[in-house]
Amino acid sequence: MSDIFKDKLKRYEKGLLEGEELVEFEKELEKVELYQKVLEGEDEPSQLQGLPTKQKTKRILLWSKWKARFQTAFTALGIMLIFILVTTFLSGLYYTWGDPDRTDVFGDVIDYTLTISDPYGYLGGTSTSVDFFFRMNATRDISKKIGDERVKVGEMRIPFLFSSMGFPERNMYGIEGDYQATFMYPGMGDGGMSDWNRLSHLPKGTVVTAFISFNKLVDTETIFDHFSNNNFSIVWLALNTGVEGKDGDYGGMVLDPIGFPPFPIWHDDDMIQDFYEEEGTFFNKTVSESYASPEYEEGDTEVLHEQFMKTMKFLKKHEKMAGKLYTGMNLDVQERIDYLEGNGFKHYGMVVTGPTKEIEKLKKEPLIQSIEIDEVGFWNWHNE
Repeated sequence: MSDIFKDKLKRYEKGLLEGEELVEFEKELEKVELYQKVLEGEDEPSQLQGLPTKQKTKRILLWSKWKARFQTAFTALGIMLIFILVTTFLSGLYYTWGDPDRTDVFGDVIDYTLTISDPYGYLGGTSTSVDFFFRMNATRDISKKIGDERVKVGEMRIPFLFSSMGFPERNMYGIEGDYQATFMYPGMGDGGMSDWNRLSHLPKGTVVTAFISFNKLVDTETIFDHFSNNNFSIVWLALNTGVEGKDGDYGGMVLDPIGFPPFPIWHDDDMIQDFYEEEGTFFNKTVSESYASPEYEEGDTEVLHEQFMKTMKFLKKHEKMAGKLYTGMNLDVQERIDYLEGNGFKHYGMVVTGPTKEIEKLKKEPLIQSIEIDEVGFWNWHNE
C-alpha cells in the first residue's frame, strides 16, 4: 500500500477529504474491496478459481480496464443516439413549420424551376426526407416523353442544410440520358447541323422526340392554330424572354431555354375543393377532402401566360435556389418578367413527339428552320 494511499485513508477516516478528491477516493476503495473479495474467494468467478493470487490480481486488473473501456464506449454511443434523435426531431419541426411549410415550398421551387427550364421537367414530382442536424434531401426521377411513353433516364438529388440548397446531383443512366435541349435562334446560324437527313433514315413504325426551331418569333396562339391538326404532340414551348439570341459564341444556339408545357402550371392556391366530409365526434373527428385543378380549355393561351407569370413571380422569391437548378447561375427572373410584360409572349421553338414520318413532314413547313432529334423509340402511339 503506497504512502499516498495511506495518507488519504487517514484523512478519509477523519472526514478531511472533500469534493472531487473524496469522490475519487471512494471509487478507489470500491475497487480495493472488490479485489479483496475475489482474493479471499468471495464471489470468485469460475475462471479465477484455482489460480495463484498473483495471476488472479492480473486478471482482475485486466477485466476492470476493459470494463471501463466498454462503459466509456457505451456512454459515448448513448450520447450519440440521443443527439441523433433530438436533432432529427428538431429538423422535422424546422422543415414542417409554417403554412405552407418549408418542405412544400422547397419542393415547389424544384418542380416549378424544372417545369420552365427543362422540356421534360413537368414529368413527375419531388419527394423529400428529413435527416438529423437540420438536413433534408429532395429527390425526383428524371424522365423523358417519347411518343406516348414516359421513360425514366436518371435521378436527381438536392441536399439542403437549414434553408440553404446545395447543388443538384444528377445521376443519368448511360448515353440515353445525356442530353441538352438545343434550339437555333431565328436569324442566327444557318441550321447546318439540322437532323432532317437523320430523320429520313429512321424507319416507319418508330416514334421520335425532337427540338424544332422556328425561322422567326411566333406567338403562342399561332403555334396552336398552325399545328393543331398534325398527328403529333407538343411537349414544350421555348419562350423568348429577352436574354436569348444575345450571345453569338454558340452560333445562334440557345442552350439554356426557358418555356412552359402546353397546359397551365397550376399552383396549390389555384386548386378548387371538390369534396369535403367529416365523420365522428368533436374529440374524434375524421376529415376527408380532395381538390381539383380549375377547368381549362385546351389552347387558352391567356391562362397559360398567366400561370407562367405566376410561376416566375414565385421563383423570384427563391431565385438563388432556382438558379442552382437552372444552370448554377442567376435565372434573371425580374429581367425576364419585365421583358414579357412589355413585349408579350413569342416563341423561337418547341419540343414535339410522335410518329417519325409525321414529324418528318415538318421539313416542308415554311415556319421551321431546323430540327434536332433527342430520342427515338419503338411504336407506342395512341392514334395510328
